[in-house]
Amino acid sequence: MERKHLEYRITDDQRLLDFSTLHHWLTSSYWSPGISRENVEKAAKYSALVVSAWRDEKPNPCQVGYCRVVSDRTRFAWLADVYVDPDHRGHGLGRAIIQFALDHPDLAGVGNWLLGTLDAHGVYAALGFAPPAEPHRLMQLKRPV
Repeated sequence: MERKHLEYRITDDQRLLDFSTLHHWLTSSYWSPGISRENVEKAAKYSALVVSAWRDEKPNPCQVGYCRVVSDRTRFAWLADVYVDPDHRGHGLGRAIIQFALDHPDLAGVGNWLLGTLDAHGVYAALGFAPPAEPHRLMQLKRPV
């Protein structure tokens, strides 16, 4: 699947992923500092959906955005690793990437979407995300890795 947003191309084609760029972005993020490139590649490989955004500059297109979805493709999806290159923020690209994932036919039947964010609540709220109605029902187990 592919979609245009302004001068950007959004796609689910995993063959296009620039893992060098992805590793740089994710290892310097607050949610996965120091993540190994091997784990970045493994996470993409085993995700239900991986979305990337590209600026089709001739002769070398460059990746400018990314997200992945962890899901059983029936009832539950976790939106993860949403990232837009700082030079391309402010154009609605983050929302367009997320909307692409929400609209994807492989995830059309999923009714329960979750995510975690420290600083992008407005981006997600504009797409219908809200704090959990029953946060007391959610639990977490964190293991050292």
